[in-house]
Amino acid sequence: MSESLHGGKFKDFVSELIPVISKAANAFRTSFWLYRSEMDHFESIQCFESENNRASSGEALDKVSFPRFFEQLKKHQFIQIESSNDADEFEEFTLDYLVKNRLTSWASIQVWNDNRLFGILTIEWKTKKDFVDQDQLIMVTGASMISQCYDALLRLKEDFLHRNELSTLKVEEKEKEKLAKKLSDHAFYTSHSIRHPLSTILALIDLIKLNWESRDTYEELLQQLKIETMNLDDAIRVMTAKIELD
Repeated sequence: MSESLHGGKFKDFVSELIPVISKAANAFRTSFWLYRSEMDHFESIQCFESENNRASSGEALDKVSFPRFFEQLKKHQFIQIESSNDADEFEEFTLDYLVKNRLTSWASIQVWNDNRLFGILTIEWKTKKDFVDQDQLIMVTGASMISQCYDALLRLKEDFLHRNELSTLKVEEKEKEKLAKKLSDHAFYTSHSIRHPLSTILALIDLIKLNWESRDTYEELLQQLKIETMNLDDAIRVMTAKIELD
């Protein structure tokens, strides 16, 4: 379990996750941009380059630099671009970003939270890349975990406020601390151990729909779905046992 997640540090958790995604996708660079709706731009949170194992803040993707491409990012679930593409809607991004940085392949996925666009996760390669199901699964899982992390942060804040309310109750100090700890433990377990397999199950269902006609891929995804369902069942059993013990 991530100490950053348990400590309510969203940016630190993203900084831990991005290098893992980058290495899993065998990518040159992986980044996450938080969407600021009030300013209508993507704010750079984390940029990781695998070749030199370096993390930085990267350049923001804004409407001024790439107007047509920026609008596409807000409309589509997945966008994949190769530097050889000459599509008009991506021309300025291809010339000013991909070619400038000597990139050959680039892909992105939206990250949603509470039914709104929360940010985008991007992966970049310096070689010709055929975007396969495994890459798609990595991106979907990564986006789900970022959204899940933010949910956990909100729940921890809610728990903190709730524990403050408990301080006004006329109960013994030891009982008050014990109750607050139980609430914190249950909130964290629910947010992390249960929402993780649930998010992955939802992602796998979407992939199964996309690969309905491919029997081999369908069987593989179905097996992964069974595993994650068993993980969710185990997590629920543990949570039930914890509540009964308390």
